[in-house]
Amino acid sequence: MVKGKTKPNFEIFWTKGSKKINFHNPNIFFCLGRRGSGKSAFLETIGYHHLQNGCKILDLFGSKDGEGLAWIRSKVAEDYDTKLIHGEMVDLQKHKGIKGTKFSLEDLKKADIFISASPLYTSMDNEFDSVNHIFDKLWNRTYWSTPIFIIIREAANLLYSRVKVRKNQPMAKAELTYMLRESRHSGLALGLDSTKHTSIDVDIRKLTDYLVLKNLGMYGLPKDLHWIYSIFDPNTLQKFNPNEYGLVTKEGAMGLGTFDLPRWHKRKGEHILRKVGVNPKYYESEKESEQAIGYVREVCESLTGNFTPSDISDWIKENKGVEIRPEGVGLYLRRIDYTTENQSIDGKQMRTVKQIGGS
Repeated sequence: MVKGKTKPNFEIFWTKGSKKINFHNPNIFFCLGRRGSGKSAFLETIGYHHLQNGCKILDLFGSKDGEGLAWIRSKVAEDYDTKLIHGEMVDLQKHKGIKGTKFSLEDLKKADIFISASPLYTSMDNEFDSVNHIFDKLWNRTYWSTPIFIIIREAANLLYSRVKVRKNQPMAKAELTYMLRESRHSGLALGLDSTKHTSIDVDIRKLTDYLVLKNLGMYGLPKDLHWIYSIFDPNTLQKFNPNEYGLVTKEGAMGLGTFDLPRWHKRKGEHILRKVGVNPKYYESEKESEQAIGYVREVCESLTGNFTPSDISDWIKENKGVEIRPEGVGLYLRRIDYTTENQSIDGKQMRTVKQIGGS
């Protein structure tokens, strides 16, 4: 690795077979390694090379601290246009962004790098709604000339987000597998990372074009990948530095390599929102808020006996046609002098609603 490079490069020494990575193809990169092993940094490097080949980047899932926002301060961003994707109830103030649930294929013309980071949403549900909407729009492309490289920094989140939409894990898994299998027809290249090889379904893992091995830590490879140890020494895979990696292609070619760690990459403990000048303001419609509080108050005054935030949520949905999640109910309860407490009912622990100061 050459230190100090602002435009990261990578190299690989093939130990079995060889293959040139074609960034004009919609490939799937699956990066495996323990936390802090440099998985995200590697995907950013691969993303940069997609940019150089005329592709666009969508950094869709990241950690809760917003590491994807580090693109904004990169030298790369000086050469390419960047747009932030955010939630419905978020104002970016100094940045013009795109609401995730309003994203359209026409928006792809507005920038080269699109960043959707957790701090730009009011909740995980809101983030999942937006990412699902974006993914659906991209998957339905009927024509493409160059791929779009989608960075998903924790692969399991993609499945969780589909489960939220479908409410049924087998259906969500089947749909996601189909979407990824057909993604090349929509020109979608994917960069996935995970701490566990088995955190995503085997049918999805089989779609991988490039398996990237980072520092695997104490757990090593799962049994179905132990054949890799016949080429790569297990001790080597456990001692990789963040700028080192192993690579296995779907054709069976294998190699060891190094890459330049992107200088813009978020550092541990860094307040990235402050560093890049993104100051999201979270808000809610006062009208909607007061209406929701009124519904919750009505239910609390109507129901008798023991009831839970989920019971309140179900009642409002059935009688008012409005969906307020149990987590939201809990917030509104505190505003009308109610709280929740754990209670044993028929041998089961339930969190029931209780009026503050009541019996």
